Amino acid sequence: MNVTAEQASELVGRIESGDKSAESELIERYVHSIKLILLKRTGSVQLANDLCQDTFIIALRKLRAGELRKPQSLSAFVRQIAVNICIDHFRKEKRYIRQDDGIISLYQSHRDNKARGIDSQTTRAGIESALDQLAMSRDREILRRFYLVDEDKARICSALDLSSTHFDRVLYRAKQRMRELINQQNGLKSLLFGGL
Repeated sequence: MNVTAEQASELVGRIESGDKSAESELIERYVHSIKLILLKRTGSVQLANDLCQDTFIIALRKLRAGELRKPQSLSAFVRQIAVNICIDHFRKEKRYIRQDDGIISLYQSHRDNKARGIDSQTTRAGIESALDQLAMSRDREILRRFYLVDEDKARICSALDLSSTHFDRVLYRAKQRMRELINQQNGLKSLLFGGL
């Protein structure tokens, strides 16, 4: 998901000036990372796809309006929108549960959690399987720690003896190799990314 400060600033500038190809480029650069973040938080492929679409609608609206003051922080900006949308979704979902439903609420909640758990386990197993197929152990480790374990960037840098800039390059290349691997496996691709 990370791009250089120059690339981010240039992309944001193009979006602000109404360049539609820059908007497509933004989505192309970030869609897989955002879906993985949302998938981890929701445990549902369909919900992650829906929230991902919402993320880009809001991000593009804000970028067109020039609301990003530091264009070099584009990656963090898009990621935070996704996280906020996810939090907001679950906050709204809680509001709609009626407390006086008794058994119905308990049954529905149990059924949803079971389905969500199966969906999450299947997806995680697919991701783990794809990670195991990556040739470079550092690719496997950095992707697993950053996306699946949600480990802090500074902690990973320290453990792998990487500078922040080097981490960004290593993560970018690892994601590229992972994307190529996923694109070669139609079953895994549709499991992770659905119809988006």
